[in-house]
Amino acid sequence: MLIETMKLFFGLGSFCLICPLLSAQLISLDEGPIPGQLYSRDLATNQATVPVSGTVLIPNFSRIHLVVTQDGFPWSTYVADLDYSNGAPSFSFAPSIEAGFHDYAFELLLDKTGQTQQIGFVNFVACGDAFLINGQSNAVAADYHAEGMANVDQSRWVRSFGSATFSSIDVINDQSWHLAEGIKLYETGSVGTWGLRAARLISDRYQIPIALINGAVGGTLVNQHSRDDSDPENLQTIYGRLLYRARMAGIDQSVRGILWHQGESDAQTLLTDYSFLWDELRNDWLWDYPALEQIFVFQIRTSACGGPNIELRELQRTSGDFYPDVTVLPTAGIDAHDSCHFRYLGYRKMGTWMAGAIAKVLYGESISAEKIPPNLLEARFTSSARDEIELAFRLPAQTLTLDPNIEDYFTLGSGIPETVVSAVALPGKIILQLSGNTAATEITYRGHKGGGPWIRNSAGVGAFTFKVSILP
Repeated sequence: MLIETMKLFFGLGSFCLICPLLSAQLISLDEGPIPGQLYSRDLATNQATVPVSGTVLIPNFSRIHLVVTQDGFPWSTYVADLDYSNGAPSFSFAPSIEAGFHDYAFELLLDKTGQTQQIGFVNFVACGDAFLINGQSNAVAADYHAEGMANVDQSRWVRSFGSATFSSIDVINDQSWHLAEGIKLYETGSVGTWGLRAARLISDRYQIPIALINGAVGGTLVNQHSRDDSDPENLQTIYGRLLYRARMAGIDQSVRGILWHQGESDAQTLLTDYSFLWDELRNDWLWDYPALEQIFVFQIRTSACGGPNIELRELQRTSGDFYPDVTVLPTAGIDAHDSCHFRYLGYRKMGTWMAGAIAKVLYGESISAEKIPPNLLEARFTSSARDEIELAFRLPAQTLTLDPNIEDYFTLGSGIPETVVSAVALPGKIILQLSGNTAATEITYRGHKGGGPWIRNSAGVGAFTFKVSILP
């Protein structure tokens, strides 16, 4: 019932502290919260400051009060004397609110000869952490199969700002906070299925509200995500719309993580070009979101929507080796895939994996080795006949499981006739037996569309796909 109330309240449009029912404007407000607003916490204090300032426009009031409540109980009270000697008096308050599952309300009152008059009231204000999502359609992650299940993770503590629309006019017109929405496509509060799932898990686990804004656009190349350096908030660009929404929400200076899923459309893009453009994009994010701690990247998979090449996936797999602020997650190992997008259960699993990565990197959660995605360290011939290959993974004791017929998803390079005929999993490694001695110099685990077979860990998390040289 409370969520439905919040939906109705958030849906009323953009508000400020000045009560819209007043027949005469009593104050001019410079700063103040709006309904549903989430302020990012200072990690050192676990609090946020909520500036409230403006000017009293009519005479004969003696004082102005700001009353802040937490969950309906008194939290803090401020009062300032009004001095009209130099004209209309100004006022400024800076109350702090604490992160957690708390609703704060802000009430402004004017005082005349001991009688107070309410001039504004805003509630459902919260304090928590902020994240952004960007990429193409599997970052949009809407309810493409009309299953109607994504909003099972909807929560009053997971909120978004503005609209994911392409229209610059609609972006400007939506200056409200909304409950984060997992089903709808490019609408107010749309954050996508796996984004909503990840945010809900983090919110519940750490008892903290989450702000999440998704600016992804389906079918886009990496160069379409580039920043317009002459006008970073250019609303005709994907980058500009997301930056504008983050700034209007007041979270651009405090975004903790960016969640990225993109690359299916770049099958024909030169790897050097993709690498250069993504490096530029990362640098721009670090400039415009100065508190950014980590970028979480999904490694894409073989797909019917663009058919991404294995070289791009290998670049994504190893990006965490070159960028200390990048964490990579797999999408291999997820069966609920229609060859392009994922069904609800697929996106749900992606959200669960994303929440685990965020918990480990940003919240200090201890994650067992058995839950970490298997990631290849090296491939090496282990017989003088060059008919056996050992795949050594980065966690030497990690349990690996192989689905039947996994051999069919290894290749040894163009023009190489030998094939993988058997695969045996040992702790932290896989031994591949070949059909004969080979001149191959590389090996690829390419994955596939749709369901299994897969390489997974004992917790069911898929191994990254890869293309690497074989060491002698």
